[in-house]
Amino acid sequence: MKQTRWVLGVVLGLGYGMWSGAANLATVNGKVITDTDFQAVVSNLPVSQRELATKDQNVRKKIISDLVDQELMIQEANAEKVESSKAFQDAYLAFKKQALVNALVAKKLASKVTPQAVKDFYNKRKPSYSTDQIHAQHILVSTEKEAEEILAEVKKPGADFQKVAEARSKDPTAKNTRGDVGYFSRNMFDQTFTEAAFRTPVGEITGPVKTAFGYHVIKVVDRKIGKIPEFAEVEQEVRVDFQKELLKNYVLDLRKKAKIQE
Repeated sequence: MKQTRWVLGVVLGLGYGMWSGAANLATVNGKVITDTDFQAVVSNLPVSQRELATKDQNVRKKIISDLVDQELMIQEANAEKVESSKAFQDAYLAFKKQALVNALVAKKLASKVTPQAVKDFYNKRKPSYSTDQIHAQHILVSTEKEAEEILAEVKKPGADFQKVAEARSKDPTAKNTRGDVGYFSRNMFDQTFTEAAFRTPVGEITGPVKTAFGYHVIKVVDRKIGKIPEFAEVEQEVRVDFQKELLKNYVLDLRKKAKIQE
């Protein structure tokens, strides 16, 4: 219950106080809470909850009560001059940056996420949504040079991949697993890692594969063939992937136009 209340408080924080001049619902030390404040909260709720919030009197009373609680805390925060503290200013700046990014994405990209565009994205990438699974082993090191050396070593006739993984992998689990990550689907690990693994035939070794963790040498042990789900089964997942793709390409384009020193 406490967690639900806290989440609702965050929603209230996004919506409260944006409009004025409507029917009064409550007064807190002279500060009026109006019906438009209430509607601002409702508009930020998931669609499935909006009708309930409007029609159910108990839910309505709960939202108004939360608005009252929030106003009490705002008044107390003003009395304590919280807004002038460094902690508040830092948090506000971080929120402002994220809000600007979110608004930019909504302005530039949201209109491109149409039902047809999402379905076209799925049709071009159907195999990536298959339920196939790969059984693989890997060796993780810090540098590309070291990965290339290991790749050459494990490709020699008679080489024991897992023995090398146990001795040289920086994966903290390597001592126990000897580099074996078991079976996994396309969406379980880092995308670069899984794409490389799924491209590799059973029994073969590939690398170096760079991820945020370092450089991998990967051996594919087995493959379980699954099925490609229908669009309706994975529509939400496809939509998220499409949004990520749009955002990645948009940022790459911004990078090309910018002067960046890293």
